[in-house]
Amino acid sequence: MRPALSRPTGVGVYLKNMVRNLALLDEGNHYLLFSSSWKERFPRTVHGKNFEVVDLRLPVRFLNFAWNRFSTPRIESLVRRPVDIVHSPTPLVIPSKHARKITTVMDLYFYFHPEETQNEIKRDYAELVQKHCMISDAVIAISEHTKQQLVEHLKVPASRVYTIHLGADRFFSERVSEEELNRVLAQYGIPQPYFLFVGAPDPRKNLKLLYQAFECLNEDVTLVLAGPKREEDSMTNSAAGKIIRTGYVPSENLRALYQGAVALTFPSFEEGFGLPLLEAMASGIPVVASRIPVFQEICGDAFLSFGNDSIEELSEAMRKIINDSTLRDQLIAQGTERIEKFSWRDTAAKTLEIYNHL
Repeated sequence: MRPALSRPTGVGVYLKNMVRNLALLDEGNHYLLFSSSWKERFPRTVHGKNFEVVDLRLPVRFLNFAWNRFSTPRIESLVRRPVDIVHSPTPLVIPSKHARKITTVMDLYFYFHPEETQNEIKRDYAELVQKHCMISDAVIAISEHTKQQLVEHLKVPASRVYTIHLGADRFFSERVSEEELNRVLAQYGIPQPYFLFVGAPDPRKNLKLLYQAFECLNEDVTLVLAGPKREEDSMTNSAAGKIIRTGYVPSENLRALYQGAVALTFPSFEEGFGLPLLEAMASGIPVVASRIPVFQEICGDAFLSFGNDSIEELSEAMRKIINDSTLRDQLIAQGTERIEKFSWRDTAAKTLEIYNHL
C-alpha cells in the first residue's frame, strides 16, 4: 500500500478506490492491507470491520529489492499469519508460501522503453515482468489494449489475463462553488481561460508537442500543467510566460482546476489507461487527446482526437474548442454519458469475482 500514502497518483488512486469499494461490497472475506515505509505511516481510517492494516517501518526500496530479486521475505512472515490470496498492484508478485498470486499491470511502457524509467522500475520491471506474469494465478490488465500487449509480446496466456477498467470517481462530478473555484485559481495564480494537462512530465506524455501546439495557437489563453515538476521538462521560450506549473495538486483542488478549464489536453504517445480522461469527463469539460488505441477504447467518440506527431492537428483542435461552443457542449454531453460505463464499484466487483474464483 506504499503508493497510496502521500500524494497518490495512478497506482495509489487505484488502491484507495479498490479498498473503499471492496469495503462496501464484501463483508465475508478478511482483508489485510500491508504497507511498508520508513517515514510514512498508513492512515488509520476505518475501511470496514473485515479490514486490518499491517503497517511496518521498513524501507520500501529495501523490501522491494528483496522481493523482486530474492523472493523474500514471504508475506506470511511479515503479517505473521497465513494468507489465501496476495494481490500486488504492480506487475511483480509479492512472495508468499502458499497463497494464490494476483498482479495488476497498469501498462507496459517500462517494458518497451526501459531507458525512460527510473529507480527500481528501470532495475527490475522490464527484466522480470514476463516471469512474474507467468507465475501469477491471475493478471489484471486495466485496459484491453494492455491485455493484448501482455498476450502478444509477453506470451501470457489470454485465459489468465482479465481486463478490468478503472473507474470514474464521482467526486469530480460534484460541482464546486464559484468562491471555491476562485480560491483555487488564486492559490496557483491561474487566470482564465486555460487548458489543463494533468500528470507527470514523463517522455511518453509528449509535452514537447503540447508546448509547440500551444505556441502556435495565438489565442489569449493559458496552459496549466498539474503534476510533479522536473528540471528536464523544458519548454519553448516564447510560450513559457503563458504556461503555469502547479506541482502536485491534491484531489480537492484538482477538481476545481478541472471544472474551471476550457478542456483537458492529453497528447500521450502511450498509456495503459488514462485516468485524467475520466476525471475530466466527470468534471464536465471536453477532452482533447491523442488518437491512440487505449484512448479510443476508453473515450469512444467522447473526445476530440489528433495525431500525436502533429503540431498542426493539436493546435487546430485547441482552437476549435475555444471558438466552437456547439462542439464544446457536444463533447461535454458525450463525456457525461460515457463515464456511466466506468465505476470503481464495478472495478472492485470484478476483482472480487477473481478473488472468490481463485
